[in-house]
Amino acid sequence: MNFFPILILALHSGTGPACASGLQLVEFQQAAQADAFQKGLTALKENRLEDALREFTAAEREHPENARIRNFRGILLVQSGKNREAAAEYQEAIRLDPLLEDAYRNLGFLRWTEHQLGPAREALLRAVNLSPDDSFAHYYLGRVELDAQQYEQAFHELELSRQPLPVGSSFLIQAATGYVALGRRADAQRVLEQIRKLHLSDAQSVSVASLLLSVQENTSAIKILETLHKSRGAAPPSWAQFDLALAYLLSGSYVQAADEALVYAKSARTAGSESAELARAWSVIGIADAHLNRGEESVTALRQAATFAPQEEEHWLNLTRELMELSNFPEAVTEAQHGLAPNPKSYALRLRLGAAYLAAGRYAESESVFRDLVAAGDPLPLGYVGLAQVLLRTGRAADAATELADAEKKLGAKFLLSYFRGLALARAAKPEEALAAFQQAVQLDSKNAEAHTNLGKIELALGRVNEAIPELHEALRLDPGNTQAKRLLSQAYRRAGDAENAAKYADSSAEPSAAPANDLVGDFFVPEWQLPPDGIEEKVP
Repeated sequence: MNFFPILILALHSGTGPACASGLQLVEFQQAAQADAFQKGLTALKENRLEDALREFTAAEREHPENARIRNFRGILLVQSGKNREAAAEYQEAIRLDPLLEDAYRNLGFLRWTEHQLGPAREALLRAVNLSPDDSFAHYYLGRVELDAQQYEQAFHELELSRQPLPVGSSFLIQAATGYVALGRRADAQRVLEQIRKLHLSDAQSVSVASLLLSVQENTSAIKILETLHKSRGAAPPSWAQFDLALAYLLSGSYVQAADEALVYAKSARTAGSESAELARAWSVIGIADAHLNRGEESVTALRQAATFAPQEEEHWLNLTRELMELSNFPEAVTEAQHGLAPNPKSYALRLRLGAAYLAAGRYAESESVFRDLVAAGDPLPLGYVGLAQVLLRTGRAADAATELADAEKKLGAKFLLSYFRGLALARAAKPEEALAAFQQAVQLDSKNAEAHTNLGKIELALGRVNEAIPELHEALRLDPGNTQAKRLLSQAYRRAGDAENAAKYADSSAEPSAAPANDLVGDFFVPEWQLPPDGIEEKVP
């Protein structure tokens, strides 16, 4: 609904979010300097908007320096659909009176309705700074941040507003998306329960299903998509088939995902669908086969996806990831090179090529790739980490530490940079510096078990037994199967004279790799949902 009628009508009682400030009508009348302004206020009170606009226009001519007249004229111009003129009036009101909070709020609201989020935020922040108790300025600012996907700030502002929130499906889906992004699962489930009672368009149903999968309500999500699929009869639309396959994949029902995606691929090919659609189908099949440990079938499917849409780097990344998972590093190198031919500017594929060379033991080629990324001003730590790994494997630990220190100067403190710098310094026989690096890594990511393990290992090497023990316990709490942490903890207790605990944590298992898993490879790129045309539109509340 359009909010401005509510704002204007609020003037009758002096309450609500009135486009001015919620002042009583009599206060505006006392401030008026001409009959035209008084007539305009009377017309506004009686909801005669055209008469009000005419009178405010006359009042503005008589008193061009009156910021409140310009603010009111802006309100009525918006009602007439003249947003550009209204914005000019608000801006002039602000120029005449930089402390007129109402004009900032009205301008912010107008910019929000136009989806100009940056200017809207700027105006509304000024409004709440001038009037911290203005609940409607907080509300609008919360909506701006919600649209900008700045969810933490959005919910903070909405809570400060103390205003009842909309109950429409579009807003609730936005809110649920925000709660999922922030990990507020209980809040997301509460809102999703509200949404499921509403009438939803097909596109909204798909969005809700994806959110339900995010909070592990897999059965409910699949039920929504199966209903959409079945409601279309014997020939469901392609988007319904694909989304059902994707839902099965994301819920861990890999056999059903592969089967449904194969049906979709066959029907899409028969219908002469675009290659991109076929590529997405084969991606789902390939990822599902990978989870089912069908390595050869997965590679075949992912290669099909890359063939149908060679210009989409995600398909090459999925294919090379599976090849590396199968330890087929030479072929991973070849496919990464094939992928770079149609995607020569792909950062991710160059990174993957470097990782594949590294895994294949082709250190000179790997170093060349990573040095090129670093020289090009890599904005992420991964190129520097890849280079450091090459240097570590070729016995140049001190050089690796130097490269990572230089990276921190450029990029700031990053977990991977601190962690690998700690490994390099330890390998370079600089335990005190390694200790500081691992301490920083733990501060940057306190939930990383390997960082705690290596910090405990260095403390133990430095004779700091009492400090090493709690770090190693934390590593085991985060990763109960960490055999390296168990072995080190056994050593620490032995040095502390605690034979009972030393025996308890003794473990002769092989020590795992000290590097965080998938630091250069990462996970599969799962295709996005296919959304149908949405016939439901909601006006700005």
